[in-house]
Amino acid sequence: MPFDAEAPAARAAQLFCGIAAADDLGIAISTAADPDPMWAERHPDRLLAFLYVSPRPCAALDALIAQ
Repeated sequence: MPFDAEAPAARAAQLFCGIAAADDLGIAISTAADPDPMWAERHPDRLLAFLYVSPRPCAALDALIAQ
């Protein structure tokens, strides 16, 4: 089975943004606010998934690295 990059992206959109259409994924992820550092400490797996889809420097990433 060949790798399909759209399936994980669509799943990430459903988990984090509540969006089902893959076309809206780029807009939803790029306009999403930076995660809260306290939330990042409680949910490091979700933060890593968020940063995988939309890599960016933020305070939540600093909190994750500090752990």
